[in-house]
Amino acid sequence: MMRVGVAILGFMVVAFVASPAWSACMQGGREESAQGRLVSGRFKDAAGRPETAFILRLRATVCLQGRDEFDKVGSAKAIHIFSTKDDVAKQIKGFVGKAVRVRGTPFGAHTAHHHAPIVMDITNISAR
Repeated sequence: MMRVGVAILGFMVVAFVASPAWSACMQGGREESAQGRLVSGRFKDAAGRPETAFILRLRATVCLQGRDEFDKVGSAKAIHIFSTKDDVAKQIKGFVGKAVRVRGTPFGAHTAHHHAPIVMDITNISAR
């Protein structure tokens, strides 16, 4: 009986420590990296107009911490990516359907144009 109790306690500790609340969260406003499969989706903005967004589907959940309230994301399996750098923005579409690694600055979604809990302005994208 004691072994069962110890095994259950061990499992609970591993599950608790492995949860997003205890893993290192991405930091809003700082350069971070993420990996996953890139997909594109059609969405509607607040006025009902269609728009295309690029979504990085993650294998594991991530969290986000930051100063602003919208930068506090407890758990997400997707990141909406875009780039303010023209050369990088032109590359994104070519990676749709592929496993990629991105680097950029994450922040929490806060407008109708953000289509995942975390949004990232990327500075680099490459095949994984």
